[in-house]
Amino acid sequence: MARYDYNTENFEMVCVCGVECEFYDVRIERSSVPQGLYHYEVAGDDDSGGDPVRVAKGILVNFFGTLISRTELPLDEEGKLWLQDDDFIWL
Repeated sequence: MARYDYNTENFEMVCVCGVECEFYDVRIERSSVPQGLYHYEVAGDDDSGGDPVRVAKGILVNFFGTLISRTELPLDEEGKLWLQDDDFIWL
């Protein structure tokens, strides 16, 4: 699985559950993310409709993209954030 350097990739801004995040459509190498920022990965839906459905520290199946934020996202006790309508907004 190829991972890319945070400092060399272009990003888009999204809002996830009220938290502004940088969004990358590739896997970002954790060690390249500056200290103090939070690294998450997003899974797409099983139907390949291109809709983000879940956020976690790492995604193996249905990888959709990477999120980097200055604020922690509200993961549940299993380390996941299930996205509902309007939880993931392109800015």
